[in-house]
Amino acid sequence: MENSAVTFGEYALMISLPIGLLSVIFIVTIAFPRIADVELRIGTAGKLIDSVRTSFGGGPIGRWMRSLHVFAFFAYRRIPKYGSKISARYGDELEPLPLSLKLWATMPHIVFLLSGIVFFSVGLSMDFE
Repeated sequence: MENSAVTFGEYALMISLPIGLLSVIFIVTIAFPRIADVELRIGTAGKLIDSVRTSFGGGPIGRWMRSLHVFAFFAYRRIPKYGSKISARYGDELEPLPLSLKLWATMPHIVFLLSGIVFFSVGLSMDFE
């Protein structure tokens, strides 16, 4: 007779997928007005964030792509040596942004990425029979 107890890995799979999906919905709906504010502040003319804004528009996929580019701007800035060159292609932070706006642009994406890492690493390590 098999043990029908749910393991920690199964709980991690059942929790990480909805968290990832809810974070995408959160980014596209609730967080996007603040992300768009950050985008307007860092997306100088001729830079990648400015061209992405005009290319993708304001639909759900466009909002997702625009928020990913804003997140990439902040993520690349943290890479030593080459990160500042890469982020300069995305845009410029001409005036210092408040920490709260930076958190609105980065934290939901970090939650999404962490839930994806948990989902795929636990899912690939489990043995389904």
